[in-house]
Amino acid sequence: MRLGGQEPAPAARPWPDASGFMSDNRLGFAISLGLAFAIVFIYGFGNVEVTEYGLNYSLVTRKVDHNTYPSGRYWIGPLNHFVKFPAILTTIQFSDLSMQTDLIERGDDTLKSRTRDGLDVSIELSFQYQITAHKVHELYTNLGPYADFHKLFVRLAIDRLTEAATAYSATEFFTSRTIIGKSMEKQLKKDFNDRLFSNVYSFQLRTVSLPNEFESAIQETEVMRQDLQVADAEQNATRVSLETQLIQAQKRTKVRANKGEAEAAAVLLANKADIEQYVAMQHKSADSYGNVLRELGSSEGSMLEYMQARVLRDHPADKTVVGMSMRALTTNVGG
Repeated sequence: MRLGGQEPAPAARPWPDASGFMSDNRLGFAISLGLAFAIVFIYGFGNVEVTEYGLNYSLVTRKVDHNTYPSGRYWIGPLNHFVKFPAILTTIQFSDLSMQTDLIERGDDTLKSRTRDGLDVSIELSFQYQITAHKVHELYTNLGPYADFHKLFVRLAIDRLTEAATAYSATEFFTSRTIIGKSMEKQLKKDFNDRLFSNVYSFQLRTVSLPNEFESAIQETEVMRQDLQVADAEQNATRVSLETQLIQAQKRTKVRANKGEAEAAAVLLANKADIEQYVAMQHKSADSYGNVLRELGSSEGSMLEYMQARVLRDHPADKTVVGMSMRALTTNVGG
């Protein structure tokens, strides 16, 4: 304290230099801002797997883009994400064996219905569906995401297949299973294509179970029907064999008749030729003998002697025996 007066006021402190602070932290600010942009950019990418389709959903507008994204990596913005749908075949199965472990909900163990004649029937079947790529937006806006629309697919399949089963009798399920399976497949394909924005593939009607008593009766009936078919086949085979033998016998008879007629005609022609030749020879001989008779002065005795002499001449010598009377011998000796 100074004597004789008041103590002087302290001098004011100077303000800190803000420009220096900003200059020192400019680099850190730029790095932070760059990291923030990098994080935003990275989180703006969305990924769609090979087995999926994707729809771009905006968290701001709460809407999805109409375009369907195939597999790949896309920049869609940090406030967007993909709603994904299966692009591969998805199985729906109704059977005792579980083959749909990858699905949220599968069909019942067996499909239960009634036949047209009122009998209980249990059906085991399976099929696969695949979403149509250009209809994914319609599927989402009408039926919801994957878990929801798959449950609807299963319920519709149960409804359609149980309804289709009521159109056939128990006997038809036993004898015409292939036809029934094709009819069910046709109905499912139409419904899935027209109403569920997908296509059905690989429909398989595996087994059909009817009441045991009916199945036993049907089996016996089928065995009898097969026996009748075998008997009819054997009868037809026997008929064909006998008809073949008859045709062969008729042909052999016809051949023999033709051969006999030909031989008879040949004999008739040969006889006719021989007769004509013989008659001609006789006519020639008669004419010749007539000329000889005229040369002999129409003497019948001389003619007979001539004919005898000619016969002896033409007859073979080793087969000729000449007989002479005793009178002729006596006359020849005495002379």
